Amino acid sequence: NAQDTHTVVVLDYGSQYTQLITRRIRELSVLSILMPGDASLERISKANPKVIILSGGPNSVHVEGAPSVPDGFFDYVAERSIPVLGICYGMQLLVQRLGGTVENANKAEYGRMPIIVQSDDSVLFGASVHKGDSQQVWMSHGDEATKLPVGFTCVAKSEAGAVVAIEHAEKRLFGLQYHPEVTHSERGQETLRRILFDVAGVDAGWSMENVLEEQIEIVKNKVGPDAHVICALSGGVDSAVAATLVHKAIGD
Repeated sequence: NAQDTHTVVVLDYGSQYTQLITRRIRELSVLSILMPGDASLERISKANPKVIILSGGPNSVHVEGAPSVPDGFFDYVAERSIPVLGICYGMQLLVQRLGGTVENANKAEYGRMPIIVQSDDSVLFGASVHKGDSQQVWMSHGDEATKLPVGFTCVAKSEAGAVVAIEHAEKRLFGLQYHPEVTHSERGQETLRRILFDVAGVDAGWSMENVLEEQIEIVKNKVGPDAHVICALSGGVDSAVAATLVHKAIGD
């Protein structure tokens, strides 16, 4: 039940790694829900998120018709003090929608490469990381932020000088131009953990067992002690899982 469990909503803008973001959060014992990038504000709010993550994607935010957040999104998160983390395209979306500038990069950056921290007191990286420290990350971008919105600070750059990590500490808005969810980013999971637990105060404790027990109880209550169920089993994963759940709930 998303209302009772601390939930992270991941908005999907088409990155090949979006499912991996959801998985990494669940590995930290936190419920994550994946929604399409064009999900309505009403749908997002029904999940009662403690954190919202904007995924990467193949589009350019400065092109007309590019995917965006729903109208009223930034007012919604500001009123509720919900931390937002934009990853790759998601970071560019933060920059562009809040008054900054995103342009085609002079040189696209792809693959594993070092970034250099620009701050001694970054909320994103924490007190143990200092200005001048470097870490290896996985980069995949052809656009870059050339002007940050008012109130944002650049807290890390690539060796080529591209802005790769930004934050507005007061508004709890954060952006990473790289992918913390992939194993090539050596401190990526640590950064996600920091956003969830240190910044947002999310409670860990969720597991897939919670979902299993909840769904079994739902089936039991819906079917009752005497009714029968017809299951159309295709042999695929979805119908096989559904059949197994029903069997666990009501037996033969």
